[in-house]
Parts: sequence; C-alpha cells; structure tokens
Amino acid sequence: MTNTNSFVQPDVLEKNMLTIHSFLKQSYDEAKKQLENGVTLLQEGATFFKEEFSTLFQETGQYFNRMLLPVNNFIKDLQQIDTELLREVSMQSPHHLLIDGEMMPVEKILEQPMEEN
Repeated sequence: MTNTNSFVQPDVLEKNMLTIHSFLKQSYDEAKKQLENGVTLLQEGATFFKEEFSTLFQETGQYFNRMLLPVNNFIKDLQQIDTELLREVSMQSPHHLLIDGEMMPVEKILEQPMEEN
C-alpha cells in the first residue's frame, strides 16, 4: 500500500538510500570541518585581540609614564626645596623646632604636656 501523502516513493527511496546516506555523512563531515575551522579561527582571533590589547595597554602605560615624569619630577623638586628651606630656617633660629610640619618656638613646646614612659 502506497502512502499518497509521501513525496518520495518507497522503492525509489530504497534504491537511493546509500546515496542519501553518503550525502548526509559528507554534509555532516563538511559542516564539522567548517565548525572546527571556525573554532580555530575564533581562537586565533581571540589570541590576536588579546595580544593587541596587551600591547596597547603596555604602550599606554609607557605614554602615561612619559607624560607624568615631568610632573613627578616637579613635585619631587618642590618637596626637596621645602625640606631644604625648613632645614635652613631651623638652623638659623635655634629657638624654633619643626613639630608636625610646623615651626614652633621651643618655649611653647616645653609648655605643652609631655608623655610619660
């Protein structure tokens, strides 16, 4: 009994079963190869992106160091000048001491309560 709703006749299907099977297997193998190539391509792309990003990050750090070096040197120079000025002031007036970054007269320091050990 033949199914009238079928597009393929059973006897034709039986004759061509091997051909259909080989076609499906070949299609599957080809799709699998393309997928593997796609994964490899994706891995290569991710590796390339990672390397480029790493290089860009390192170069950006070097540029920031170069840009900030003069500012950093200027701040160090100001700190050094400040330290030298405070040292000079303390040497010129022996009655003043540097306490917590502030020049104070010795008399005022001696009037403050002192800690006991």
